[in-house]
Amino acid sequence: MTNFAINLCAATAGVVTFAALVHWRGGALDPIAIVLWSGAAIALVVALGEFWWRGLPDPADSGLNRVPLRRFDPAVALTRLLGFVVTLAAIAFAYWLFPEYHGAFYDPFWRFLRLLAPVAVPSILAYFLWSTPRLEQPADAYWWLGSCMLGRRPEAAALVAVRQHALAWTVKAYFLPLMAVYAGDQVKDVARVFKDIGASGLTPNSFALLFRMSYTVDLLFCVVGYVLTVRVLDSHIRSTEPTVFGWLVALMCYQPFFSVIGTYYLRYDDNRPWGEYFSAYPVLSACWGFGILLLVMIYGLSTAAFGLRFSNLTYRGIVTNGPYRYSKHPAYLSKNLSWWMISVPFLSSDGWVAALRHSLLLALLNTVYFLRAKTEERHLRRDPRYVVYAAWIAENGLLGRCRRGLRVLGRRLSPNPTESLSAPRPSRSESRRPPP
Repeated sequence: MTNFAINLCAATAGVVTFAALVHWRGGALDPIAIVLWSGAAIALVVALGEFWWRGLPDPADSGLNRVPLRRFDPAVALTRLLGFVVTLAAIAFAYWLFPEYHGAFYDPFWRFLRLLAPVAVPSILAYFLWSTPRLEQPADAYWWLGSCMLGRRPEAAALVAVRQHALAWTVKAYFLPLMAVYAGDQVKDVARVFKDIGASGLTPNSFALLFRMSYTVDLLFCVVGYVLTVRVLDSHIRSTEPTVFGWLVALMCYQPFFSVIGTYYLRYDDNRPWGEYFSAYPVLSACWGFGILLLVMIYGLSTAAFGLRFSNLTYRGIVTNGPYRYSKHPAYLSKNLSWWMISVPFLSSDGWVAALRHSLLLALLNTVYFLRAKTEERHLRRDPRYVVYAAWIAENGLLGRCRRGLRVLGRRLSPNPTESLSAPRPSRSESRRPPP
């Protein structure tokens, strides 16, 4: 579905653009402008790389043919555009209605939209005009929304399409503002790291630089993924999480919900930096810091593995490369393990009781992510390709290989030599590559 080498090149292009702009004009250029330029570099490299790698998307998967299937009909195109305008109007109304979006927290997102609009508006207009005669099903959710506004009575199939359309845009409308704001904040953090490097050198700030840049990669790919949900790039949303429980366990991990949950219910640390606990043990401190960096880098690369297709609560294709060659949920695993290493909840200046309480609270948060993983798997198993991938990971993923190694070791240590000799061994010809 994606090519990890292409995505690594895109991540490099995004990071270089990001770092150059922060270093060169970090004090003068709007952080959101830096996010947009860096995201554009990522999107351009992925789009060109995938076109070179496999050509245009398969019409059977994207629903968009490479040549026109019918004569251009202005009425159909304008009706679809009307549906798109109705969609944006509904989102704008929600932003106006809910007080959450009236605070200063989301000011960077409004700047994001203002800077994006001069490019997005003509691009969207051209895309609707170009894609309409090429669609396998031109009577899509946009067309039905526009038709309903013009007085047409919707059919039963239309209601299903519009519901899916509404859920997909709800995901996008909820998460894109958050990711844009977080990415803007990341620009400020990296700018401070560069300033510290200029004052005290690279070596004492290398941990902070790698740590921040790992999260920068994650956030840049998130922003790109939520902006570019289009069929022509094969990055459209195929389906959204169908259960209320799946939505609940995902949304509670983000603002504004987690600001309450994390403060009053799952506060699992005492705000003491991990380095203070290991300051008297420099070797242990260095190893611990390396472990944290390794985990956050895996986390960033897990998002990069999606290319243009990252999105919560949606299915946009199966990813089987990069960190996903070794685990179905490398992002969740690395993120949750990094929290244990960063917050060290099992150590507390308030004693072992506080340490136990913090550890149990973090374990509860880990459980939330476990539930997220399970609801996502249930959603993705609707695609037979994911079932094949999950079976392959169970046998050839990191945990599968460990289990297989333990079984082999157990047979070798078995007191019954006949059993040890007759036990089946894994084939050497077994494929090491995940299914495409």
